Amino acid sequence: MEFCSPAARNRKFCYSSISLMKLIKIWNILNPSNKILVNSNNTSNNLITKLNDNFKNYLKKDNTYWAWIDILKIKAKKANKPELITELIKIEKETEYYLLLDVRHPSKDEIVVVIFSKKNKFIDYKIITEFNDENRSSKMYGKSLNINREPSFLVEENKLGDDNALTYEKKGWAYTDSSFRLIYFDSNKKPETQKVINPLDTMSMNYTYSGDYARDNKNFISLRDYATQNKYQFFLHFEKQNGSCTGELKGILHFTKNQATYTEKGDPCIIHFTIQGNVINIKEDGNCGNHRNMTCYFNDSYDKKRKVKKKK
Repeated sequence: MEFCSPAARNRKFCYSSISLMKLIKIWNILNPSNKILVNSNNTSNNLITKLNDNFKNYLKKDNTYWAWIDILKIKAKKANKPELITELIKIEKETEYYLLLDVRHPSKDEIVVVIFSKKNKFIDYKIITEFNDENRSSKMYGKSLNINREPSFLVEENKLGDDNALTYEKKGWAYTDSSFRLIYFDSNKKPETQKVINPLDTMSMNYTYSGDYARDNKNFISLRDYATQNKYQFFLHFEKQNGSCTGELKGILHFTKNQATYTEKGDPCIIHFTIQGNVINIKEDGNCGNHRNMTCYFNDSYDKKRKVKKKK
């Protein structure tokens, strides 16, 4: 495998392992009786070999990998499933382009965004939303997708209950800093009553500030030991306005004395943390709407809970 495409020179095979898995997934949809079987131990070279073994039946020679996507498109048209993958729109940008696809399944449609470079190299993809057949004719349910020039993709879902109460949920997605990110979220749905799972619950708490700071089991922040004495993992969860406004965030904090700031590349959210005695104060200082509802904020303070001593 000497080239990335017929026109490229001195470049190695250009499919990433993620891209190879996506090709295999599409192959298996189109060939249910001849699926390509994979497992977690398969390397990229294994995946390439498996794909080539199947595609070579359609090509004049082995390793004509730049034609694999075209073969899948042809097979989709001939599979008596002309609606399986339909291109909806193409959005051209300076360094890349976006394809909005409708991927048809037996009982639903997935709306998928796929990004390619100007040299047709796959970059990333995201299932933006799905439309279930059971909701198509319902007068009580509606869903829409709006796309702006950036582009960002805003999905709005509305549902009218039996009591004529309208609930809504809005999610905005954009590709930034090499990944799709949730950049906007708003909803008036009441969250289901369920126990909050703390992913840091069993981790060590030997450092000075490690522990649980809480008002109750729905409003708390947990700090746990990380690499060095001044670094902590944290998990922050809150439910305000009788549970109708929620927020959640997980990350790493680097304390200087008693202060730390959460900030991450590509995330507009900035939050400051200050610990005074047994109280942690939290102040939002950025656009954190991708981690919470729009009508409430992370701003709050919590008291440190005493460690429960284990009985000997």
